[in-house]
Amino acid sequence: MNSSSQAPKASRHRAKFPEVSFDILNSRGRLGRVRFLTYSLMILTIWSALGAASNVIWELYYHDWHDALGLGMIFVSVIASVLGIIICTRRLNDFNASGWWMLIFFVPIVMPVMLLLMLFMPGTRGENRFGPRAIENATWVYVSLFLLCTLLLFAISL
Repeated sequence: MNSSSQAPKASRHRAKFPEVSFDILNSRGRLGRVRFLTYSLMILTIWSALGAASNVIWELYYHDWHDALGLGMIFVSVIASVLGIIICTRRLNDFNASGWWMLIFFVPIVMPVMLLLMLFMPGTRGENRFGPRAIENATWVYVSLFLLCTLLLFAISL
């Protein structure tokens, strides 16, 4: 077959779109402070909204749905806890600390201090034993954080 009779190949140049990396389910790697706060607030907001909806349904239809609502909230709470463990482990990895340090969260006095450290302490510069530096935050991370903080302030003011 003659090369001139073949259809031209598609251009290898593609439009460059910003990379969106929503990797909340990935338990490996590192997580920076802003993403940690954003993911934490996402989990808290979704869990709170489902809990509020469950309470409303509980009040309206207690006799019909009380078992299903209780089991549903247990399921949602377990999923929120697993996601919380994943993002806390990744944040600890950013300090070059193992996820086993999560066990210190069971000490009540230490837990608030650890949360403050995770929110304000910068991670290891450059590469550490858990991988390269956490990816730079895209615009959607900052927009999400702003919206979640606004929603949280609105909910508190009610």
